[in-house]
Amino acid sequence: MRFNIVTPVLNGEKFLDETIFSVVSQAGPFTIRYHVQDGGSTDATLKILSAWQARLAGEFPICCDGIEFSYASAPDKGLYDAVNRGFAACGEADVMAWINADDRYQPGAFTTVAEAFAGFPDIDWVTGRPTVINEVGAVLHISPLIPFPRQAIAAGIFEGRFAVPFIQQEGTFWRPRLWEKVGGLDSKFRLAGDFDLWRRFARQTDLVIIDTILGCFRFRAGQLSNDKSKYHAEVDASLSPDEMIIRSRAAKRYASKGYEYYVMVRHYCGPLQCQRWPMRIAPIFGHRAHGPERLRILIMAMLMPT
Repeated sequence: MRFNIVTPVLNGEKFLDETIFSVVSQAGPFTIRYHVQDGGSTDATLKILSAWQARLAGEFPICCDGIEFSYASAPDKGLYDAVNRGFAACGEADVMAWINADDRYQPGAFTTVAEAFAGFPDIDWVTGRPTVINEVGAVLHISPLIPFPRQAIAAGIFEGRFAVPFIQQEGTFWRPRLWEKVGGLDSKFRLAGDFDLWRRFARQTDLVIIDTILGCFRFRAGQLSNDKSKYHAEVDASLSPDEMIIRSRAAKRYASKGYEYYVMVRHYCGPLQCQRWPMRIAPIFGHRAHGPERLRILIMAMLMPT
């Protein structure tokens, strides 16, 4: 299995080493095609990239079946244009993802994703538990399993106002056929390109949540995502009046626990299992039924013979 990973960067010297290391240190039976697309950095970013190119061509311990690393530097139209350029430079793959130059992957993430896609050929995109780290890399928060129902994603409720959780971009992986179906990222976006991509993905198929940490989002001063007002303005501008009505209805249904969603879990050392979980047992019980129903499903899964 081949992973195509892209990192867009502009003046990212502070965290870039950690991000790159989190990619090239992944261990397992797969190859990695990793491209960093620089937007014209004026700090030490290009020196860092040159050093990694030499390191990976030398005696750096490779723990997977092979790594092909490259980088390019040129002015671009923004983050999402850079990601599109990066993937265009990578060639064919079995799995795609991008990670920004201040975030990091969890050790073992690629092995888990490879197992999920190999074992479930009908699944086209997966994500893990949303996880947040601080500037020095300490974990601030590990989310519980969050319901991301397909209809709710397509309606656009996961942007911080209509539903609190976000689909964590640095922990999301997909097959190239899904990317090709929707035409990649829309480079006219400046802040909400992943929000738009997830909506278009969800029109095609379900997102499956894996019960593990795949990537970590770094919370730091000065990042683009800090300005939520501009982000929400861009989200709203991308929706038609009819789509805004659909979003409002989907948010109400999500709040009343009216959806089902897909979760991939592993019990002890067994294989990954993909299950459809309800957000509640029945409407009359409300949100209080969500916890007991999840526990019931887990117990039933553990009692089932393998």
